[in-house]
Amino acid sequence: MKLFILLTLLTSLAFATENDFSHMPKSFAVSGGKAVFADFSQANYSINYDLNAKKASVLAEIKLETLEDGYPIFDSVSAPESLSIDGESVSAIEISTPDQATTLRILDKVIKAGKHTLIVNISLTTLIEFVDGGVKSAFWTSDLSERKFLERYLPANFEFDQVEMTFLVKFIGAKAKQVIYTNGIVTELDDNTFKINYPAYYTASSIFFHTVPQGATSELRFTLKSIDGREIPVVVYFSKTSFGASLERLKDKTIEVFHELESDYGPFPHPSITVLQAGSGGMEYCGATMTDFSALGHELFHSYFARGVMPANGNAGWLDEALASWRDDGYQTISSLSGSSRMSAHPYYTRITDRAAYSFGERFMSYLDGKLKSKGGLKVFMRHMVDKKVFSPLFVEDFIQEMTNFYDVPVSEDFKKYTFGTEFTNSGLKIKSQIHRKMSLEEMQKFL
Repeated sequence: MKLFILLTLLTSLAFATENDFSHMPKSFAVSGGKAVFADFSQANYSINYDLNAKKASVLAEIKLETLEDGYPIFDSVSAPESLSIDGESVSAIEISTPDQATTLRILDKVIKAGKHTLIVNISLTTLIEFVDGGVKSAFWTSDLSERKFLERYLPANFEFDQVEMTFLVKFIGAKAKQVIYTNGIVTELDDNTFKINYPAYYTASSIFFHTVPQGATSELRFTLKSIDGREIPVVVYFSKTSFGASLERLKDKTIEVFHELESDYGPFPHPSITVLQAGSGGMEYCGATMTDFSALGHELFHSYFARGVMPANGNAGWLDEALASWRDDGYQTISSLSGSSRMSAHPYYTRITDRAAYSFGERFMSYLDGKLKSKGGLKVFMRHMVDKKVFSPLFVEDFIQEMTNFYDVPVSEDFKKYTFGTEFTNSGLKIKSQIHRKMSLEEMQKFL
């Protein structure tokens, strides 16, 4: 296991920066110059939960590189309480992109192209519940509305960027031991302090983090033998207020789906599996999920497509949902398809996934499978993508080119016709209820 993790980290470090630069969004004009995106190479977050004051705060130290002079871009839904760049105090403003697709923050100082250190201090107020002697807190995400990835909780970058991240988590004044469920490597420094290391291939949509006082959950830990020989540690759990849930049933389903996916797409890409059975659909992370029982297969599939082969922007986000929905419906094949969609053609800075992915996107994958059946069908290409592109953020255009090269069959016109339209036009096909149903903060709060 340690060797696998080391090799994964070295591999991801080798290509992450090159991939980040090639998928970095374009700069855009603002008053006084240009807003410029950056490549974050490292982000260290000191996260303090002060249980006596019932307050939490984050101090982020971010190593970044810009390729041109301008106002550096980052994002944080919470307004920073203080900022500095290379030791100089600055401020930031919240602005919209030129296409009005999303909101972000820029520093108010033009910075020369090159490597810099950004320090940001914010209060952490979202999805926190202070309880007697402890705290419940989670960084749960969504791709169905903007600014719901890591930036909802911590200063972060757009989804194109792969970043080596560490959390230093302190529970000040805790009377009970805190348990941390996460898809990083946890080191307990003392009774109330933990360090968590996350791989360099992680993005703003990768991290699963959930902490509760010991005794607040029911859990079951075991290992799964991968086809590549690894023993993969697994934890399945749920809140003790989750009536009707069964750890053994959850374990059995996890094992069943794990072996199905390894058979179809090769060794599980991540070094661990974390499953929180909650409700109301689910959401995927790298080797982890918060999910309803019925959506578990869908969510673990996303460890291969979404958090394995990764979207670099919102216009690529539909690909993995369409593939997951195709799997959910039994990998159906069709010979023709009517209608069109704009799944690949939203404004340039879009950060959300088109909901048509779950229905029309699934049918489009069925259509592609039919078109490519004589060459082995779509699943052989999917396994090829895992082998070649795991942990590589990509655009829709990259996906199209890889498919064309793999089959030696042009498919760009099919994507253009069915996914680069101006609107969803298949009136005979109902939009399915999403596995990733958009949950309110109040609903998420219930699962803390």
